Amino acid sequence: MKNEIKIITKNWGQINPRRIEEYISAGGYVALKKFIEKMTPQSAVEEIKISGLCGRGGAGFSTGVKLESVQKEPASSADGEKYFICNLDESEPGTYKDRSIVDNDPHLLLEGIIISSLIIGAKKTFIYINGNYRKQAEILGQAVEQAREKKFIGEKILNSKYNLDIEIFSGAGAYICGEETALINSIEGNRGEPKMRPPFPTQCGLFGRPTAVNNAETIANIPWIILNGGKAYAKIGSKKSPGTKLFIINGAVKNPCVAEVPLGVKLEDLIEKYAGGMQEGKEFWFAQVGGSSGRLVLQKDLKMKMEYDRDGKIPLGSGAILVVDKTMDIHELLLSWASFFRRESCGKCAPCREGTFRLYEIAQRLKDGEISERDKTALEDILWTLRNTSFCPLGKFAATAFSDAIEKLKLLQKYE
Repeated sequence: MKNEIKIITKNWGQINPRRIEEYISAGGYVALKKFIEKMTPQSAVEEIKISGLCGRGGAGFSTGVKLESVQKEPASSADGEKYFICNLDESEPGTYKDRSIVDNDPHLLLEGIIISSLIIGAKKTFIYINGNYRKQAEILGQAVEQAREKKFIGEKILNSKYNLDIEIFSGAGAYICGEETALINSIEGNRGEPKMRPPFPTQCGLFGRPTAVNNAETIANIPWIILNGGKAYAKIGSKKSPGTKLFIINGAVKNPCVAEVPLGVKLEDLIEKYAGGMQEGKEFWFAQVGGSSGRLVLQKDLKMKMEYDRDGKIPLGSGAILVVDKTMDIHELLLSWASFFRRESCGKCAPCREGTFRLYEIAQRLKDGEISERDKTALEDILWTLRNTSFCPLGKFAATAFSDAIEKLKLLQKYE
């Protein structure tokens, strides 16, 4: 929409993303210069805390608090090393916001990474990228080299006391590696599975050192906050969730899109105003918010606000929105969800390893119209077990949409 502030997408389509000179001409790396010349790590993290910026990967945790935690953490070894990791794993089906940032403005992301790294005192940073994002890894590699030539990365950045090296690490495209401890395991050369917490990565992360792991979209907000201040950012969006968000709107809409919109927007407006409404001849059935792990929203709840609210009924997650019309075969959709989580379970814990497999089997029988009374009883037990006993959130995510389909769409009624 016109006259709405753009923080992440302001340069999209306006500059050549592969030319650092064009990013600089558009005001790029001015935030980094301001940080180095006029700010301290402490004053910078204070601005981020004031801004109210929270994680855009799904959890919604305070970005400023996380960075400050690592910043204040005493060095745990003789080398005094701390690490920063940009999480660009993005393996949630229907989610490609982080990929879009790299495609359209990689230096904005890189500037945010550099500032965040220097704030916490990291001298080494990793960009952990989905192994399927080969084009984006190549774009980022080129951007890193261009930034190094301009002295934005390396020894004595812009003739300051700061040093930083950045390495791009391609994962295997595993969904579980979007979870920060599994991601850390992967970089260390271990099996990509989550670790027990505490200790948290901010205390004992990569190679046992204090580590901050932040989502790519989150990091892309940092330059704007450094330039304009935390108070200015906090005025955008809603009180509960300041700032803008990249929403990916797909499905039975006229104009599938990636839209940057202030948080607090109604789901109804995202579908009608930004995605052009329903396709001709299609009748709205439900929307899934947050990718394959997301909740289902019916027509009566479309006026709900899109916010990171721990007390909210519908978690915003990654911001992916799938709009489903009444011609969709729900059994096909359930089978697709179940197949994904069965494949992506790391196998560390029995509830998830076995539960996702059993869920897939029942989804297959549902599709074939062969579900039995025993299956219906088992389904209730499996969903409860996944939600309540899995080691990490993947098991809970596997049960979310399936549970909503039973409760809200009355999935099992015709089998009674």
